Amino acid sequence: MKEKEKERSHYFQAIARSFFVRRGAPFFLSSQDLVLIDTWKKMEIPLPLVLEGIEKSFQNYQEKPSKKAKVRSLSFCNLHVLKVFEQYRERKVGHKKKMETRGEKRKKIRTEVQKFLEHLPPVIGYLKEIYTEVQKMLSRREVDERALEDLEEEIEELLLRNCLDVEKEKVKKEILAEYRFQGEEEFERVFKTCLVKLLRDRHKIPYISFYYY
Repeated sequence: MKEKEKERSHYFQAIARSFFVRRGAPFFLSSQDLVLIDTWKKMEIPLPLVLEGIEKSFQNYQEKPSKKAKVRSLSFCNLHVLKVFEQYRERKVGHKKKMETRGEKRKKIRTEVQKFLEHLPPVIGYLKEIYTEVQKMLSRREVDERALEDLEEEIEELLLRNCLDVEKEKVKKEILAEYRFQGEEEFERVFKTCLVKLLRDRHKIPYISFYYY
């Protein structure tokens, strides 16, 4: 049961992170967004396909000659997610999906990780060990993408544990001024997401999951 809960949590968190990276603020999901993710999960749409659908949605949005309305809801991505899933189901067994090769993505991540380690700020020196491990993983013949995703979560946990009180107060003040929360749980989720984004942007901390490349 615990394994199922962990898989479900991973599914929700990976989708949320991918959506936030592309949309930007606000860094929380509405109840409607959560219902939609749950629907995708019940339809057994594989996580990589959902993330591909999200990526295609924003690519299409960026290519439009005139963009006026800001993307606010995850439902914006639903059409492309369903389209990607349908294409996946229609493929013959054994037919490989057409998308950017894993080798190219691996190369991009390795470049970003190398650059980060070469200019690692002392204030976040506690990330050196984990990024050195990532570097080793990316040099192997086969890369465990799920392991990288787990390390992505570990990096965020380290950032939350080691951040300064002044950084916490800055984020807390900003989100309390901008958002209204339904409860403590929603506040904590938004607070952690915004705090991690602040730290990643400030110190140029690269993502290591293939989903961001």
